[in-house]
Amino acid sequence: MVRQIDKMDFKLLDYLKENGRDKISSISSKLDMPRATVFERMKKLTNEGIIRNYTVNLDYEKIGFTVMAYILINFDSKSRTDQKTLAMELSRIDHVLSVSIISGGWDIIILVVSQSMKELSHFVLEKLRLMEGVEKTHTITVFDSIKG
Repeated sequence: MVRQIDKMDFKLLDYLKENGRDKISSISSKLDMPRATVFERMKKLTNEGIIRNYTVNLDYEKIGFTVMAYILINFDSKSRTDQKTLAMELSRIDHVLSVSIISGGWDIIILVVSQSMKELSHFVLEKLRLMEGVEKTHTITVFDSIKG
């Protein structure tokens, strides 16, 4: 069931996307909402699965991962696995940031980071393309990422 989100929920969610570690008292003060309201709304949004987790947004370059790429994958329909299982396997690989099953000319898209082009090449050629269910890949390197 889809729940309607009101303006206060959106305001809280927008704030939490950038400041998820703030104390409830600080959030309350910044959003001009009573602390009890902030607490109850956060609890409700979490219990309903709207807030799935609180996470860290890393600057990968600062920890040595200077190469980022999207990799499009065509699923091999003749394989012994299914597309969802392949996507789950991909999501468990180190340095794979996201996995999405998509429509169009490709079946899956993943976002990966690596420390070098050589490491990325090794990942694509010697790991990804050898996985059961991967028919072919297309790698798109990222020049710059703009946060919106």
